[in-house]
Amino acid sequence: MNNTAESVLRQSAEQLAGVSFHCPCGREHEVHIRKFVLEEGALYRTYGLIRELGLGRKALLVADRASYAAAGETLAGELSRQGMDIRLSVFPEEQWYAEEKAIVRVLIDLEPDTELVIAVGSGTINDIVRFVSSKAKLPYIVAATAPSMDGYASTASPLLVNGFKKTYALASPVAVVGDLTVLRQAPADRAAAGVGDMLAKITALCDWLLASVVEQEYYCDIVAGLMVRALTGIIDSIGAIRDGEEQATRLLMEGLVLSGIAMQMVGSSRPASGAEHHLSHYWEMKHFAAGHKPELHGIKVGVATPVIAKLYEKLLQTDVETIAMREKPAERREQWERDIRRCYGALAEEIIAANRGLLLPQPELDIRRDRLVAHWPGLKSRLRAILDLASDLPDLLRQAGAPAKPEQIGIGGEELAEALRMAKEVRSRYTILQLADQADWLEPFAEEMAVGVRA
Repeated sequence: MNNTAESVLRQSAEQLAGVSFHCPCGREHEVHIRKFVLEEGALYRTYGLIRELGLGRKALLVADRASYAAAGETLAGELSRQGMDIRLSVFPEEQWYAEEKAIVRVLIDLEPDTELVIAVGSGTINDIVRFVSSKAKLPYIVAATAPSMDGYASTASPLLVNGFKKTYALASPVAVVGDLTVLRQAPADRAAAGVGDMLAKITALCDWLLASVVEQEYYCDIVAGLMVRALTGIIDSIGAIRDGEEQATRLLMEGLVLSGIAMQMVGSSRPASGAEHHLSHYWEMKHFAAGHKPELHGIKVGVATPVIAKLYEKLLQTDVETIAMREKPAERREQWERDIRRCYGALAEEIIAANRGLLLPQPELDIRRDRLVAHWPGLKSRLRAILDLASDLPDLLRQAGAPAKPEQIGIGGEELAEALRMAKEVRSRYTILQLADQADWLEPFAEEMAVGVRA
C-alpha cells in the first residue's frame, strides 16, 4: 500500500502494517510486517490470519512455561481444532536469556516439514524465534503475551553469544497478534517494563539527532515524529497503564509495536536504542557471566534512561564553544585497551577491533567539534524539546511501578560508573557517551553518578 509521509504520521500501528512510501528524507520506507491485530480475543483470529497470509498448516509453536499458560495452550488447541499440525517447543524455565543453548533447543524441535514458526511470548521468545526462523528461511508470527518490550515488529535480535551481546539483523514477523485479554492479565512488572522501554526513546532520539549533526548520520524527521507521537500518548496515560485499563494497555502495546515499525522503516534500531541500551546490555552481559537472574529488558533501560538524560542536561547547560575534543595520547589508548580486556575478558579483542575506529585523530575531532558548534542553536532547541516530553523521568517510572534508580535493580555505584565508562563499546554506535568521552566529561560524570548511588 502506498502512502504519503503526512498520512503516515496520522496512522495507527495497525494501519501501518505493509505500507511503503517515499519520504522527504529521501528514502523509500517500507514496513515488512503484513498484519498487526490488536483487540480483545485476537488469539481466535490467528487461524484466519494464517490462512489469509498463506503460511501453511504445519507449525512449530515456541513458548516458555509462563507464556504457554498465558496464551500458548489456548492458541495451540484452537489451531489444532482448525486442522493445523502444531508441534511444541516449550521451555520449562520462566526467566532465562536469549543465548546459544536456547536457540539450539528450538532447532532440535524444528522438523524438516515445518512451514511456519509461532512465537508465543515477549522479548526473549521473540528474539530466539526471529533468529531460528530467519536461519531456517521460514516465516514466523508472534502472539504477544505482555506489553513489555518494543521488539515485536523489529527486524533485530539482540542475543548473548559467548557471553557478548550481539544484535543480528534478521527478518520481521509476518504478523503480530495482540490479544488485549491476554495483555491485560500479564504481571504488572511487564507493563512497567514496557513503559521503561518507551521512555528510553527519549534519550535514543536525542542520540540519533546528536549523531546526525556530529557524525552526519542519516536522520528522518517523519520516523522520529512517529516515535514522539507514541511517546506522548503513553506519558499521558502512565497511571491507567499501571492499572491495566483496556484503552491504556492498547496505547502502550501500539506504541511498542510502532517502535519496531520505526526501526523497520530506517533499517536499524536507531529510533529506539541509544546510550541507555548500551548500559542495559553491559549490565546484562555482566549479570549473565555472574549467573544472576535476568531483569526484564525494559526495566534495565528504564533505569538507565534518567542517567543518560542527566548527561544531556550537562550538555545543554554548557557553552559548547568551550568544549575541547582531544585525541587520546598513546598512554590513554593503551589504558583503554587494558580496560577493555579487564571488563570484557575473552571478548576483548573483538571489542577492541570493532571500536578502534572511534578513537579519532585530532583533525577528525576538530571537524566534529566545529559541526557541533555551528549547528548548536538549532540542535539545542530540538534536544530540549525531546527531553521536555518527560520533565521527571524517575517520577514517571515510579508511577508505572518500575524501578527508577540503579540500586533498585542491584547496580551499585562502582558498577554504574564502570558501565558509563565502558558500555559505549558494546556497540559501535555514536551516542552522547562518545561525545562525553571525547570532551573528557565521561570520567567525572561516572564518578558523580557513582557517588549519588553510594549516597
